[in-house]
Amino acid sequence: MSIQIRAYANADSSTVVWRVDKPIAGCLGFALHRRSAGGGNDVVIENRIGFQGDPQAAPGEHKSSDVWPIQRMIWSDYTAAGAGKVQYRVVAKIGKPNALKDGVASDWCDAVEVGTGKTDGFKAYFNRGIVPAQYMARTGQAITHGKPQDIEKPGNPVREELGGVLLSALTGLLKESNANGETIYAALYELNDVELIDGLEAFGKRGHLLLGSGAYNTKKKITDENAKVRKDLKSSKKIAVYDRLVTSPHFAHNKFVVFCDKHQQPVRVWTGSTNWTVTGLCTQVNNGILVESPELANAYLARWQALVQAKNAYPPSLAQQGSTPAHATVGASKAPTTAWNVPCEKLVDLADARRLIQGARQGVLFLFFNPGKKGTLLNDILALNQDNLYIHGVVNQDPGGKKAPLLTLHEHGDKIDADPEATLPTNINQYLSPWFDKDPPGPMVMIHSKVVVVDPFGSHPVVMTGSHNMGPKASQENDDNLLIIENAPGLAQEYAVNIMGVFDHYKFRQQHHVSATAAKAKSGSPKASKWGGLQSDPSWQDAYFEAAHQRELAFWFGEFRSATPGTATARMLQHGHAAHTTGSASHRGKTGKAVKKRA
Repeated sequence: MSIQIRAYANADSSTVVWRVDKPIAGCLGFALHRRSAGGGNDVVIENRIGFQGDPQAAPGEHKSSDVWPIQRMIWSDYTAAGAGKVQYRVVAKIGKPNALKDGVASDWCDAVEVGTGKTDGFKAYFNRGIVPAQYMARTGQAITHGKPQDIEKPGNPVREELGGVLLSALTGLLKESNANGETIYAALYELNDVELIDGLEAFGKRGHLLLGSGAYNTKKKITDENAKVRKDLKSSKKIAVYDRLVTSPHFAHNKFVVFCDKHQQPVRVWTGSTNWTVTGLCTQVNNGILVESPELANAYLARWQALVQAKNAYPPSLAQQGSTPAHATVGASKAPTTAWNVPCEKLVDLADARRLIQGARQGVLFLFFNPGKKGTLLNDILALNQDNLYIHGVVNQDPGGKKAPLLTLHEHGDKIDADPEATLPTNINQYLSPWFDKDPPGPMVMIHSKVVVVDPFGSHPVVMTGSHNMGPKASQENDDNLLIIENAPGLAQEYAVNIMGVFDHYKFRQQHHVSATAAKAKSGSPKASKWGGLQSDPSWQDAYFEAAHQRELAFWFGEFRSATPGTATARMLQHGHAAHTTGSASHRGKTGKAVKKRA
């Protein structure tokens, strides 16, 4: 009997995956251990799921996985932040509930660093958002003396917990850049966070801000969501503020910053999904990425200047210029990187991304917010042959009005529409609602990240992210950017860990909701499939020897290979055209009403 184990990490958490060559007799799960690399500080990870029939004191109770073992072979460790370089091992737990003994154990896995920068030239950061906010509301951490914690206030511990490494990285980046005498050029969709506003103003004459109109609502006669902060910034005269007050059907939707050195030369660019608001930092799931590339920074600066020149309009030149992407090779590994600054013509940005998605040989992971219904990259992902690929992710849709947010989980080819009570329970929403006083759509936007990761453990990993919602509207009508990064395996794995952690949170909540619903169902009424907790026999292992889970484990071990790539790719290969190029990115991509929803 042997156990293989592997771990991956980003700046905030880790994913651990293991497998056995055959079922373990009497195994009721695994205890998961973590230690500092090289030995010492052995921690047994806790589980929040007890055995079926176990009396649990309250929702959220947790025990050591020695007592409540993990009945899975893949696990997201949310407690790894700040742990440095770590190793993991698993120990099979044999026997009966409350009388478990140690069985076969794995070796310690290769060490992984809980941090970013695993691919030179790129640093990726993630917040925690609504994921821990539900737990904090239940435990009372979000409430003090009957009032919600003030997550607008810099230094507030709940703010720092929710904002995570994304918050600390962005504020720290602004401070460091200013201290080094750099000049910045920012293009922002929304802005209201005091700490970030202070960070911008600190640049003085070296600060330049192009501020959009945000999530305007013509029905409520709100034409500029950023009106107050715009007025305040202009009154203070500390930085230069330029207006980009667009109207339906457009959004000035960028969230990027170009950093220029003391000689006014562009050196790096920050982009991602994060709006510079309290909710963007603290309640939504978001990402930010810093790319050290003078070539890309120069391209983003050129787009910034074009948008300033366009003022509030969309001249044909914007889409014409946006139809030719910027290319660069980044870092020591010369990772081919493409930046699409849209709007563009004929959806050439999506066509470029589509070729890479259709070239998937192992699988695709994703997080989406409001991609649209037709012609989106989500449509392209779900059109892949899911029997030959591992397709896994979460989609958050804002239906508008007073309807509950829609959250769909995609796993092993199955589509699960999570119940609203699983995604954001009514009582939790009541606890958290004061945080959204200035942001009415806030509770609708739980997952705001827009990320696609193709083959993160394969020979040609791809990461796609930015402000772009990855659908036709963004391509044709918005100020947006889509960053496509190839052959950056460390970065791809960092994003894969983030996606798995978000998925696991909502899958866990949905399972518990289904179980509770089934338990309350009246006799004779249709009952939901019941999931009541850990099994008290070793049959839970059986699923991990079926095709779907075998495909999942092989994917995370970097071994799964699709027999054939996607249909469209197969046709391209038959005609002698590569689905994607592993060399220089310069060979790709050249062919290629009232609005009130968040974008």
